[in-house]
Amino acid sequence: MFEKKFCAHRGVSALMPENTLPAFAAALALGADEIEFDIRLTKDNQLIVSHDPNLARVAGTEGDVSDFTLDELKQLNVGGKHGWTIGFCTPEEVFAQFANKLTFNIHLKQHGEDGYIIRELLRLTEKYDAFGSVYLAGSPAELEWMERVAPQIPRTAIQLPKDAIGIVEMAEKYHCSGVQFWLGMFDEATIRELHEKNICCNLFYADTFDDYKKYFDMGIDTLLTNRMDLAAAYRKNAMK
Repeated sequence: MFEKKFCAHRGVSALMPENTLPAFAAALALGADEIEFDIRLTKDNQLIVSHDPNLARVAGTEGDVSDFTLDELKQLNVGGKHGWTIGFCTPEEVFAQFANKLTFNIHLKQHGEDGYIIRELLRLTEKYDAFGSVYLAGSPAELEWMERVAPQIPRTAIQLPKDAIGIVEMAEKYHCSGVQFWLGMFDEATIRELHEKNICCNLFYADTFDDYKKYFDMGIDTLLTNRMDLAAAYRKNAMK
């Protein structure tokens, strides 16, 4: 029903500084179908690409993303663990370089006041004419805002362990075109049920040849991977 695809999770995140422009460029060069990235708000209400709310892991700095302005965050190095010197990027920079070259799987953990983050992503999608290659992913609180302020951008439901609502019900309630499973929170029957409803099934995550084959054989449509280099080799050798 759906084409089998690979989504580079935060870019080629196992080998390069995650959620950076070079990591996304490497994913494109390796043949990724999609890139996944995360959005946060800065102190001055600007959008920045960052998974963690806290800066300790990625930048070795005390404090939260929301404690710093965009200009201040741009001065930090997020590449230290890989021996790089590189800064955060913004969603606009990602759109400017990669819109319509890759599909964007944009994961939202917050929506901002009155859906501000989603409104800004809608503005960027319009500016770069990228409606055919952007979708927004999140849990119920974010999905509700996505449907309210940007209904024209497809939505993907993510069920967290704490969520009372099941993934199928969530996808139907918020009129999602896709779901994104966590490992251990799905089975083949659920995949079949979603496919019958024409809903695409993503999985976070798989990083080995054995797991690529296992999950594709179970019916998963798009695999998120931290090792797009291995995914490229798998595609070349096992998906002919």
